Amino acid sequence: MKTTSVAGRTWHYSRSLGRATGENNGRVGGYVHPVDVAWGAGDILFVLSRGFGHPIDGYYGDMGKRIGKTTIDEDHIGDFARNEFTWPVSIALSNDANVYVSDEGQNLIVVLPSDKVFAREFDMERCGERTGQWGEIGTGEGQFRSPAGIAFDSTDHLLVVDSGNGRLQKYTKDGDYIMGWGRHGDAAGEFDQPWGITVDGEDNVYVADWGNNRVQKFSAEGAYLMTFRSNGEDGGELNHPASVAVDSEGDVYVTDWGNRRVQIYEPNGDIITSLYGDVHDLSAA
Repeated sequence: MKTTSVAGRTWHYSRSLGRATGENNGRVGGYVHPVDVAWGAGDILFVLSRGFGHPIDGYYGDMGKRIGKTTIDEDHIGDFARNEFTWPVSIALSNDANVYVSDEGQNLIVVLPSDKVFAREFDMERCGERTGQWGEIGTGEGQFRSPAGIAFDSTDHLLVVDSGNGRLQKYTKDGDYIMGWGRHGDAAGEFDQPWGITVDGEDNVYVADWGNNRVQKFSAEGAYLMTFRSNGEDGGELNHPASVAVDSEGDVYVTDWGNRRVQIYEPNGDIITSLYGDVHDLSAA
């Protein structure tokens, strides 16, 4: 176990979940290029795998492209949504436990039920599990160019990072457009290839502004509030941040992709600590 402590706060890294595999069977499920994860009821993790990028011999479509269901105790339940996406990016769960996935290859938001799994072998007849979808390529309301991170707020409205258009859009869970904000640029409230997104307990919105090397914070109505540190390698500085999350205390966790670390900030932007690790040190094996 690896432990990091700062000012009375402690973070433990004890193990990894899953393994690299084209299958997804057994007690510990496997993933192929996992890109996002959502936490569901009963401590179930929904892991989105992007897949191989090509069909698998003997099967219909890309078998690695799927959503795996695994408990936090590493008991693999099964997987679903095989062959449902072109280039999936992000996953989120609504209050009624439906699964939403952004697909930048199709410029879609895809909706699926969360209660189905393929326990073992692939069954071609069980393709087509999606129960809804919306979006098309473009720059208008309800249109996308490479949708990336998605997250629900407390009212079950879905926020979508419309990365290619340099903006955010907000929808009902049924896909009705509510509002949007942002444009391409590097000023406050503007974006350059935004990616990850999260919402805190007060419905403030945090966006990993990848191309501008920063995280921006907004109100629920889209008003700009603040920016977390910009480009660099020192503590608190960022180099192409990819994802962002907020815990129950309001601390902000940022995957600092270019610096290969996770940085943790106070809600006001002060740096708490940076977490580093070697992915080969610990595993579930």
